Amino acid sequence: MYLCVRFKKFILLVCAAMVIAGFAVKLTADGLRYEPAAAEVNEEIFVPVIMYHSLLKDPARAGDYVVSPETFEADMTYLLDNGYTTIFVKDLVDYVENGADLPEKPVVVTFDDGYYNVMEYAYPFMRENDIKGVMNVVGLYSEQSTAEDEHNPAYSYLTWEEIYELEQSGVFEIGNHTYDMHSIGVRSGCKKKYGENTDTYRTALTEDIGGLQKTLAEKSKVTPVTFAYPYGFISEESVPILSEIGFKALLTCYEKPNYISRDDPECLLHINRYNRPAGVSTEEFMEKLLKK
Repeated sequence: MYLCVRFKKFILLVCAAMVIAGFAVKLTADGLRYEPAAAEVNEEIFVPVIMYHSLLKDPARAGDYVVSPETFEADMTYLLDNGYTTIFVKDLVDYVENGADLPEKPVVVTFDDGYYNVMEYAYPFMRENDIKGVMNVVGLYSEQSTAEDEHNPAYSYLTWEEIYELEQSGVFEIGNHTYDMHSIGVRSGCKKKYGENTDTYRTALTEDIGGLQKTLAEKSKVTPVTFAYPYGFISEESVPILSEIGFKALLTCYEKPNYISRDDPECLLHINRYNRPAGVSTEEFMEKLLKK
């Protein structure tokens, strides 16, 4: 009896050791079987991200940051015809933090600076074709356009009321693109200045970018979780500061693929984007964008 008890304890210890070593223990008709345990799967998904700026009909205005409405529509049609589904950046956040599902072939369409012409030319097409986009607004530009209220596609920016309308439409997610750091001068975008200490830098970002968060909440009833770096200028110290302000996702200008992983919030803090210039066919641009 004593030997039987000791033998059972020995078997249990062996089973425990095998499990710790990475083996699965199964009881079969022939006795115990030891098999390598299945490796834990770190699920990730390829997510291409496009960066548009201004949409204008005048061919003379076309360039690195201006494309025609027809080009935009051709790009979107290509994506839809090839099985891609547009999503918001906040959908990526939900995927990472809450385990939400994503479509099989997601793509993110972003617009920087908050140009009114996007609302004029792209919005109707997007609404009609169930296309989602992320509009990253510059606070100072919207403040000035709200005061002038000209609604001219050639140069106007979105007003606070228009930002509210786009957010409520379900077609657009609103992102923060700084209040007044969209410039290159004493500071390059929101990059840390040479010799600037961390406390001063934190104050500068909090007052400008955090200030726009409060203004958007007050005037447009939205608090963005997405921030886009002006000109792509990034300082290592900016990441924890922007996270403290409340951003879950940070958009860069690096033209690289994105692989978004569940339970890895860090992958959201350096989302790469491909700028869409004029003078390149839809097929040529998509070949670069969709290359894994």
